[in-house]
Amino acid sequence: MRILITNDDGFNADGIKSLRKIALELSAKEDIFVVAPSENQSAKSRSITYKKDFQITKKSNNEFSVDGTPTDCVIFALDHLMKKKKPDMVLSGINWGYNLAQDAFYSGTIAAALEAADRGILSIALSQAYASEKQEIKPFNFAESCGARLCLTIYENFSIANKKMAFNVNFPVNPRMKYPDCIKIAPVGRRYNSNFIIKLDIKSQFLYTAQIDSNNKNSTSIYEDDYTSCLDGYVTVSPITMSIPKETNFEKLKKVNF
Repeated sequence: MRILITNDDGFNADGIKSLRKIALELSAKEDIFVVAPSENQSAKSRSITYKKDFQITKKSNNEFSVDGTPTDCVIFALDHLMKKKKPDMVLSGINWGYNLAQDAFYSGTIAAALEAADRGILSIALSQAYASEKQEIKPFNFAESCGARLCLTIYENFSIANKKMAFNVNFPVNPRMKYPDCIKIAPVGRRYNSNFIIKLDIKSQFLYTAQIDSNNKNSTSIYEDDYTSCLDGYVTVSPITMSIPKETNFEKLKKVNF
C-alpha cells in the first residue's frame, strides 16, 4: 500500500512522527511518502499559495518539506511526486488539538484530507485532543496503539467506493474504554458559539494590536455529535465532505422568486 502523509503542524511536529509509526504498520518504508509544511500552518483551511513562488526542500527520496500550506503539499504530492503512481491512502495529522464541529472548516489537517479526497484518494485526518490545564507526557501513545487498525478498517471498507471519501478521526484525552469499544461514529457537530475570539490591545486611536485565540467555553446543540462524544472519552469517526448545501434549503431556494 502506498501512503502519503501530511499535516498542518509542520514537518518536525511530534504528531507526524507518530503518524509515520502508524503508517509503518500498514506499509513498507519505501511506499510511505511524507510531504508536510516546513512551519506550522494551523487554521489555514484549504488556502493555497496562489500564483506565488514557494520553496520545496527534498529531505530524502520520500520526504519533502514545503514552504506552503497543507493543501500546497497535497497538490505537489499528487500532481508531481506521486503523479505516475498515486497513493492508495492519504493520512493527515496527527494534529495537536482536536478538530471537532466547526473546526472542520478551519483546519489545515482536514483541508489536506479533503484536497486528496477531491482528487480521488481515500483520506483520513487524525487529531489528538489535549487537556488545557496540563500537557500530557506522551499524548500520542493511544493513537499509536490503535491508529493502524482504525485506518486499515476504514480503508478496507471504503477504498473500492466509486466516490472517494474523507474521514475525520479525533482521539480523546482519556479514552473511555479499550479499542475498539471506544469508537463512536458521530456526525460533525455545531457549537453554540464561534470557536474563535479576538483579543485587542488598543495602542492608540488609530492602532490596535489583535490576537485571535480559541474559545474554550463552548457547547453544542446536537446530541452525541463529534464534539460532545470526543470530550466524553470516545474516539470519534466522522465522514466529511465539501458538499455543504442542505437538500431542503436547495429545493426551497429554487422556489424563491428573485
